[in-house]
Amino acid sequence: MNAPPDSKPIAAAEFAARLAALAPSSRIAVALSGGPDSLALLFLAARWAKAGKRATLTAFTVDHGLRPESAREARAAARMAKALGVGHRILRWKGEKPKTGLQAAAREARYRLLAEAARAEAIGDLLVAHHLDDQAETFLLRLARGSGVDGLAAMAPARDLPGAPPLRLLRPLLSFPRARLAATLAKEKLEAIHDPSNDNLRFDRVKARRILRDLAPLGLGAERLAATAAHMARVRAALEAETQALLAAHARLAPEGFVVADARALAGTPDEIALRALAEILKCVAGADYPPRFDALVAIHASLVDGTLGRGRTLHGCKLSVSRGELLATREPAAALKAPPLRLRPGEAGLWDGRFVIEVETLPRAASGAEWRALGAAGLAALGSLAVLEKRGQPPIGVPKSALPALPALWKGGDLLAVPHIGIVPAGLRVSVAPTGRGLLPPP
Repeated sequence: MNAPPDSKPIAAAEFAARLAALAPSSRIAVALSGGPDSLALLFLAARWAKAGKRATLTAFTVDHGLRPESAREARAAARMAKALGVGHRILRWKGEKPKTGLQAAAREARYRLLAEAARAEAIGDLLVAHHLDDQAETFLLRLARGSGVDGLAAMAPARDLPGAPPLRLLRPLLSFPRARLAATLAKEKLEAIHDPSNDNLRFDRVKARRILRDLAPLGLGAERLAATAAHMARVRAALEAETQALLAAHARLAPEGFVVADARALAGTPDEIALRALAEILKCVAGADYPPRFDALVAIHASLVDGTLGRGRTLHGCKLSVSRGELLATREPAAALKAPPLRLRPGEAGLWDGRFVIEVETLPRAASGAEWRALGAAGLAALGSLAVLEKRGQPPIGVPKSALPALPALWKGGDLLAVPHIGIVPAGLRVSVAPTGRGLLPPP
């Protein structure tokens, strides 16, 4: 008797087809917790990589240090990778853990550590083991939170991770149910680690998993909900195309990180597209992965439409103002000053404030140990008055004064060494500083 289709092991050709659709790079890492889903992914990826020597494969395990067993489980994951012939590293979340919002903080730390490790090893793609059931659970959780189209589109098969050099997050298992991953492990006689938190009803995702079982008899099983998420993803793609066309025609990201847009064009477009365009502008200028609060975004849009935005409002770490029909979005200096400093050695690149990719080619000896921070009021004072700068042809024509304090500058202690955007670069420093652009607003 044949096994049901949803409980058959995943064939090598099936996985290869799903991964090929994502156009993987030649250097890949797998996020390996040691649980059944990630172990199945590691096995499938290792089999794929060895077939025809398609790629170099590495596995990373994050030890969050939240349970006494975590270090032992990380070592067990290392043994799993070794048994499959895959190189492995354990990444530890160090430091004090928050007392509230622990799951969210752990997730943020996990992806940060994974991205840092991947970039350090020149890896182009990071594979994670989210599958069809995870997609359905995500849909339910976002439905419960009142999400719109974007939220209900759930998880994308591929997305860029912010930072430099480029790195993508890939989910090649999104179309496979959990049962097929389990069947793959059973066939290969691979034993995974069981995390007790996966059965803890304190967590919303576990509750959603239980609810899915109750909904299945109504025709609302994981496959149906994941299909609905896919429909929402197509709607989102159509809306993003309209938004991108609007921004391409009526908005500009400047090399100095500010955005100028046609206020009348934004005010005159359908609300959904205008709100999306404003969100993209704010994400871009703030260097943020996520849009601002929706109610605050609606309020800004309303003031843009009725002409009361005027000299400015702040939102999402940005200042928005309208003058002579132009919307100007600049980074708030106070927000830029909070950005962690960035130290780079010659030949290194990094992302500062989520907004600028800085690549240092050469560094003078006097600048050893210097760090990139916001120019700020202190930097402007060190440069002298703006009137003096303007007489020297600085800042560049067309750069608003409000954008200057948020520019990246090279500091050594309290000494200002360089501000590349306004042409202040000491001898021996060769550096490239470029805004990243975000989402639908590409870099200049």
